[in-house]
Amino acid sequence: MAFTLGIIGYSGGAKPFGLFGGGYISGNSNYTDKYTYSDDTVVAGTVLGLARQNLAATGNTIEGIFGGGYGNSYSDYTDKYTYSGDTVVAGTVLGLARREPAATGNSTEGIFGGGFDGSYTNHTDKYTYSGDTVVTGTVLGLARNGIAATGNSTEGIFGGGSNDNNTNHTDKYTYSNNSVVAGTVLGLARQKLAATGNSTEGIFGGGYNTTDYTDKYTYSNNSVVTGTVLGLARWALAATGNSTEGIFGGGISTTDYTDKYTYSNNSVVAGTVLGLARYFLPACSSTANGLG
Repeated sequence: MAFTLGIIGYSGGAKPFGLFGGGYISGNSNYTDKYTYSDDTVVAGTVLGLARQNLAATGNTIEGIFGGGYGNSYSDYTDKYTYSGDTVVAGTVLGLARREPAATGNSTEGIFGGGFDGSYTNHTDKYTYSGDTVVTGTVLGLARNGIAATGNSTEGIFGGGSNDNNTNHTDKYTYSNNSVVAGTVLGLARQKLAATGNSTEGIFGGGYNTTDYTDKYTYSNNSVVTGTVLGLARWALAATGNSTEGIFGGGISTTDYTDKYTYSNNSVVAGTVLGLARYFLPACSSTANGLG
């Protein structure tokens, strides 16, 4: 995921960080990396409660929710990672066990959308943080897996994916009324990409078949233009960030590489490597991904 809320930072005492969790490296992983934006340091976080790959993540400034994925089977399991104490407990299970969903949200709820449960699905789950409740949301306009998602405090953009063929389709999910309409298509059809952004724009980067391509999606007018290419072409990567920069990390071929994408000038430089090289991982942020 990548998700965005405002400009207020995480107030738990630690510097704001992005959290990369789970994934695959010769087996399913529960490992987490904490990437601190201000000094580009990476340290290990607390492990997730269930090792799995192809999961999704979103959250607010208090906690991140890692949901779905594939362990020994399609999973509905969720982990709740509280940033202030680096604690991990089981959250409420999703309504549909599946792999390769995407997730984004605002300060009160996260939306987990799409995925694969033996067939491509357009199912969405709405996870409310305050009570750890999960209800079914509005279905996406196109059933698919390998999607990426990001957004601002009012809407989430679910982009790309595959339903046997790579797609450039986007869905715009409005949180206030749970409406879903088609957004503007991405510039390149692909799956297993990653996305993050701030309150005005989302960056969709990487994807299959092994690309460094990025799309910049501006929420206010639903425009899509080509962004700056990533430093390493790859797929099955993750992305998260704060209000000024996005971090794209991991991916195939089994890398710990990270790119730092600065929104204001569309510059891309290498970031600090993750602590564990892996792919099929997601990420969220203690800054609610750039918004909150």
